[in-house]
Amino acid sequence: MQTSTQPSTKEISELLSGFWMPHLIACEDLFKHLEYVDQSMKQIRAQALKSELESYDAMLAGQVPADWRFKEYRKRTIVTLAGEITYIRRIYTEPSGICHAYLDEVLGIRTRKKLAPDAFLWIAKMAADISFRKTARAFFERTGAKISHWLVLQVIREEGELILEELYDRLTGKDQVYPGPLRFSTDTLFVEYDGINIPLQKPVHEPKKPRWLYEHDRHKQSFELKCAVAYMGKNERGQRGGAIHFVSGKAPGQFWSLLRTRIAQYYVPKDILAINVSSDAAGWCKNHALDELNPEARITCQLCPYHVNREIRKAFGVGKKANYIIGLLYEKRAGKVLEILKRIIAHAKKPQVYRDLYNYLKNNITLIEGGRPLSMGTMEGTNAHVYAARMKVWGGAWSEEGALAMALVRAHIASGQELIAPRPDNVMLSKAQVRRRERYEESLFKGIKYLPEAEGKGYEPPQGSIVLTTHMAPSDCVKIRHTPTLSRFS
Repeated sequence: MQTSTQPSTKEISELLSGFWMPHLIACEDLFKHLEYVDQSMKQIRAQALKSELESYDAMLAGQVPADWRFKEYRKRTIVTLAGEITYIRRIYTEPSGICHAYLDEVLGIRTRKKLAPDAFLWIAKMAADISFRKTARAFFERTGAKISHWLVLQVIREEGELILEELYDRLTGKDQVYPGPLRFSTDTLFVEYDGINIPLQKPVHEPKKPRWLYEHDRHKQSFELKCAVAYMGKNERGQRGGAIHFVSGKAPGQFWSLLRTRIAQYYVPKDILAINVSSDAAGWCKNHALDELNPEARITCQLCPYHVNREIRKAFGVGKKANYIIGLLYEKRAGKVLEILKRIIAHAKKPQVYRDLYNYLKNNITLIEGGRPLSMGTMEGTNAHVYAARMKVWGGAWSEEGALAMALVRAHIASGQELIAPRPDNVMLSKAQVRRRERYEESLFKGIKYLPEAEGKGYEPPQGSIVLTTHMAPSDCVKIRHTPTLSRFS
């Protein structure tokens, strides 16, 4: 009996070398030859994957359920990092009339989705750093497949929904669906939180204007995203250990519950004995609910140094006086600072700025003297690097759903977590397909021959020639579990 062995990597490379050598001899230009190699490699990969998928579909033909009937061959095109792949696969129908693309279901290829998971994740990571149009151009240069910037936007929104879906499942106790990563154990946790204002898109587009006039008249309306970061502390180089970022646009009550869930996803709550909190102590930041993470933990709140330093420099400017006042506060001598301000207010020609500083420090003196852990930072710096660096440049604006999706993606990447690949949707049935299958089963039980119902649209062909869509998950699908949307958490 003859046995076939796969060719080795050396044999394949020798075949490719012999295939490319004539072009190198003809052009005698390494740069042109490398471009030729790149293009030909894309074609070779696409053709090889096409043949592989069609061969595997032929192998699966003998494994379909016995009551399925072959209907037709149908073409399908997907976009991968290897380029566009167009292949032909078999379509089968159940006795109830529901269609199945068995190859797609076995391999987890999503129905009516253009992007393969590898291309989806690459686009999501790239779009988190550069604009959607630049991402589409970079994807074309890499793969040779053209995509629109609207498709890039859809990828970001879908990835944001996947991140929220995972978090929502953990909030409702469905940990068995997504097994969590290895969690950290620490006795001290540092938490910083604050809001960031994102420019809001106008409901309608304005007529085209010159760039300078557009920037001058740009609408200033914005909305707030609530951001937080939790970490174990900082090392000698000032780098955070085990930093977990989170962002939400929901009301404070929902924000705290989601933040606690995110922290519990990566930290063991019962091991946390002390929680150091830093914020600007304004609005929703005053009433945090982190004590529910571990009721036995000791919570120490402090005022964010950034806001304190900003208020001091508003009154004293940038110089030795401001540095002296800041140094006293770092030494927890806020009482002496208040005495100095009293004397300055009594003799100043314009005492209002000093009076404002005095009232600000007096109202927050417990937070200022409550403790200033050396490992704490400022949330404004985190917001600038994680969110504003992508979302508050180029004079652009965002919708609330789009901004939340982008912020969730960037927070996930900044936390060192891998983005979530889209899951196959061929485990779902639409409501119409469920009713069709139920009616067929009822007809078998009653001994009645099943016929599809007519909808009064005129002539309909016989049952054997009805054109049916493949097994897919439309908007009215019956899903295995609840899936939240971005609007629910925005």
